[in-house]
Amino acid sequence: MRRLIFTLFIIIGIATATASAQTLLDTFKNSIAALGEYRVEFTIELGEYKSSGSYIVSGDNFYITTSDIELYVADGVKYEVNSQNREIVVDSAESLGSDILSNPARCFDVLSEQFKAADTTYKGLKAVCLTPQEGSDRVVVTADSSCKLPKQIVYISSGEELVITINSISSFRDAFPLFKRETYPLYELIDMR
Repeated sequence: MRRLIFTLFIIIGIATATASAQTLLDTFKNSIAALGEYRVEFTIELGEYKSSGSYIVSGDNFYITTSDIELYVADGVKYEVNSQNREIVVDSAESLGSDILSNPARCFDVLSEQFKAADTTYKGLKAVCLTPQEGSDRVVVTADSSCKLPKQIVYISSGEELVITINSISSFRDAFPLFKRETYPLYELIDMR
């Protein structure tokens, strides 16, 4: 009898943790959606590499900038501008990945759909641990102090951690940046569509 009660306690605890984790992901998604168009300032760390940048989201369209890359996605077309190589790669937005830097407009939708969620903590912060339906990599999403917005997204693969820290999230009211070829007159254009 004790064994049955213990087993039921574990099953109920796991179900509650999963429901709580999904609720936290839904809260992130809803809080961000309530902003309408929004801007995020972030830092990226991988080992000793550190960079910062920002992205702006308007519906399914977004613009990302880091120290050497700009990524414009609008109306199903992706323009990746590499200032170091002085080139622009044009491709279909269908080729976007599912991480926050490849597709911030759909990041939390994809995370909710393709991963199993469980409650956890990460460096003392309330978090959700996401494991893919297949594979051993993990994604940990920590909450800010209000538990309404994400604070860090940590991709863990082969013992390495790519940490994206969200420094700020705010509504964006300015004109949405769109790709303009004339802005990069001396850049080579490579069309992969």
